[in-house]
This record gives sequence, structure tokens and C-alpha cells, in this order.
Amino acid sequence: MFDARTATSNNSSVLSVKAGSSVTAGKYSVQVQQLASSSKVALQSVAAGTSTKFNSGTLTISAGSSSFDVDITASNNTLAGVRDSINTAGKSSGISATIVTDASGSRLVLSSTSAGDGNDIEVAATEDGVTTGTVALTTQALKPSYSQALPSFAAGSTATFKAGDLNITAGSTNLSVVVGDGYSMENVRDAINLAGAGEGVSAVIETDTTGAAFLKISSTNGADLSVSATSSGGSAGDNDLTALNPVSGTTTQPAAPSSTTGAGGVINKAQSAILYVDGLQVISDSNSVTTAIEGVTINLTSAQSAADISAGKTVDITVGVDKASVKSNIQKFVDAYNTLMSTASQLTAVVSVGEDEKPVAGALVGDATVRGLVSGLRSELVKMTGEEGVRALAELGITTQKDGTLKIDDTTLSTALDSKFDQVASYFAGDSGLMTRLETNVNSYLKSDGIFDQRTKALQSTLSNIDDQRDALDARVEKIQERLVAQYTAMDQLVTQLSKTSESLTSQLASLPGFVKKST
Repeated sequence: MFDARTATSNNSSVLSVKAGSSVTAGKYSVQVQQLASSSKVALQSVAAGTSTKFNSGTLTISAGSSSFDVDITASNNTLAGVRDSINTAGKSSGISATIVTDASGSRLVLSSTSAGDGNDIEVAATEDGVTTGTVALTTQALKPSYSQALPSFAAGSTATFKAGDLNITAGSTNLSVVVGDGYSMENVRDAINLAGAGEGVSAVIETDTTGAAFLKISSTNGADLSVSATSSGGSAGDNDLTALNPVSGTTTQPAAPSSTTGAGGVINKAQSAILYVDGLQVISDSNSVTTAIEGVTINLTSAQSAADISAGKTVDITVGVDKASVKSNIQKFVDAYNTLMSTASQLTAVVSVGEDEKPVAGALVGDATVRGLVSGLRSELVKMTGEEGVRALAELGITTQKDGTLKIDDTTLSTALDSKFDQVASYFAGDSGLMTRLETNVNSYLKSDGIFDQRTKALQSTLSNIDDQRDALDARVEKIQERLVAQYTAMDQLVTQLSKTSESLTSQLASLPGFVKKST
């Protein structure tokens, strides 16, 4: 009962926490940068209605290392048929499909249950030429594109850069783009597009709501798009090339589906949870994090704002011993002991009911088993143990009352738990603790073929013998009754026979000559 731990979060809107029994008490500071999420994508929309049919072929759907094929034939080449086939084939991979209709038409929306970086859904399509429909199956192919916005420069400014290199990583593609001294933003864009031609990497110049211009780099090679700039010197540009390094905290963004053009895109990006425990980064593919702190489960609810993270605000996790649970268990022990003492007292009591009346005795008056059990328990309760710390129940505010039951002083117990928790635990649950000794004492009574079993068997044997004696007595009484009835019947018959004989003799005597009948 002393292994229970409490775990609390001072901001349950960000995370909740649960601790196992083996956790060491402590306090941890946590920041939650992002939550884990699974992938959800929308494919290219098509005209709504059952008349829309795809060319036959194969859709290969993947999410991370898991993939499966869906064969499209004349029997399932409608939008609903493809949906049903994906749901059947993707069940074991955790991928499902639904149909959503928007302003551009109807489209397949695919969802995955696998969260974490690298688990984005991709769809490849190949046609076999067997069945011709109204829509090419290849329109349903989707390899998500991702983009990274670089820092913006005020409207009307002539943004030029000193010489250096732009390093762009996208999936397995690594580009090193040389930027010449004095390059404008347009020159940088063109250099990126030249180096990225055929590599799935491109760049455009966009403006924000204030009119400031910025470079946006896009890739179709995966979500792990990163850009870094290094300067090699030069004097012709107005800005050092490192001014193009992405602003801290900005993330790669996926291209979303369009309800205007019908283009497919990413609805939810698959990503891992990122959190910091005492400043140490932890990455998890689940929002239920069990590996960050041994024995502690952190359930992430929401990410903190960029402002809070930048300001160093943390969520505090406090792990401690569950003193309330310990107090509750000690109270249960005292209540159980008092119930035992009360029951034993009732079963062994002799109660006077008045003058000239026999006293009422309990069912187990004089029973040695009860006396032995109660005596053994009381002996363990008063025994002093150990050389330091808590040595007796009285030091915990637990004392014996006149009737033999126990009483707890809550203040004394709380003080002992606050100041001597380990010693209290050792007193109750140590190798020679009170509970261990009581269990040893009680076990001889409760174990199989123990004292209670033997006593029960003896009483049952006595009851069985009494039943046998009862049966035998009933049989004897029945036989005696039968014999007496037979004897009384025989005697009655004899009396009747004698009466008849008497009457016959009287009649014969009356008829003899000279017999004078006495007058009445």
C-alpha cells in the first residue's frame, strides 16, 4: 500500500500525467512544442455521379513502411467502388477512405491511424489499358508537396544578397545552390529552380498581406524539407545571405486540397510529438508518451503557443507518494481489526438476562481457537520493532481502547507520514513489519488445512455424529412404538376374548338346575 504514487500537472489543458508504483518522487518541467498526428489527404476531385468511372489499373497506397495495392477493374471503377476496395484492402494497414463532395466535385479522402514523422499517405497510380472509363486513374495519384516560407523583405525594398550557398534538403534530394554576389530575390529564385529542375524542388516569390515579398521553396520529395544559408563573403549585396535562413519556429507546410481547382492535397500532416523534459528533447509517435520519464505516462492534450515556448513557460509535473491512499489503507486496517475484535467479543460473551434466569452465552464461549487468534494479534500489535524510526503503533497515533479496539489520532498520523514516510512504510510493510507478522500469524489459521479448517471439520464431524445419533434414536423410538402398539393390541384382543368367555360362563351357569338368580 506504500507503493502508490501521485502525479499531477499544473496545466491539464496541455498535458495530464499518470505514475506507476516504481517511480521516484520528483518534479519535472515540460514544454510541448507539437502533438503527434496521423495523415489525412484528399485526392483529385471528379464529377459527382455514378456515370464517372476510372480507367482500370492499380492504386498503390502507402503510409510510412506500410503499403498495399488496390486493383481497379470494370467491377469497381466508380468512386464508391474504389472507396470500398480501399477500405477492404487497407483494413490491416489502418488506412480507410470516405467520399467528400465540395464545390469542385466529389473526391476520395484517405485517413491513416499511424501517427509520426514519415507516415504521410502517398498514392501511386498505374493503368493497364483493359477498361476505359471517363476519368484517368492517374488523376488519383498523390505525392504530397511541402513548402517552406523564407523571411520576408519590406515592400518596395530592393532585396539583394551577398555571395554564399543555399543548402536545400528534401527527402533523399540534397541541393547546394550557389548564390552570386549581389543576387536579387529573383536571381535566387531562378538559381533554385535551375538546380531543382527534375529534383522535385522549386521556388516562387510571394507577398504577404503587407506587401512584403518572400521566397517560398516547395518540394514533392517528402515532408522533411529544410533550408539553410551560409555566407561566403562579398560586398555587392544589401543583405547577408544568412538573412534567408528560416525564422526559428516556422515549420514546413503541406499543400492543401483546393475546392476551386479540385486539386488534391494534405488535410493533416503526419508528425511526431515534440516535447522537452527538463530541456531534453523527446520525440514520440504517440501523444501518450511513456519513454520520457521512467514509469510515468504523459498524455499530451495540446501544444503550447510559440510565444509561451519562446518565453520559456513550462508545465510542471510533480510525482510524489500517495499519502492519502496510505492513510485510507491504514484506516481500513484499523476498521478490519476492530470488526474482528467486536465479532470475537460477541461470540465469546456471557450475558446475564435477569435473576433466576440462565445467562445467554455466545456460540464460541470457551473456544480456544478464538482466544488463540485474538491473543496472537494483540501480541503483534504491542510488539516494539526496529532500533530507529517508527517502532510502535502509538507513534503513529494508533492506540488501544478499553474494549480492545483501535483508535487513530489523525493529526499524529499525518505528521508521521509527512516527516517519517519511509519509516512508516518499513514499520508496516518491511521484512519484519507489522503486516508481515500479522500475515504469518493469521496464515496458520486461514491456510488450507489450517486451524480454522481443522476446527470446522471437527465441528462438522460432531454435527454429523449428532445427526447419526438422531436418526438412530428415531429408529429406536419407532421400533418401541411398534412393539407397544402390538402389545396393547394383543392385550385388547385378550380382554375382549376374556369378556366373551365371562359372558358365556355366566349364561351357562344361569341355565343350570337349582341356580337361583339374585334379584336386583
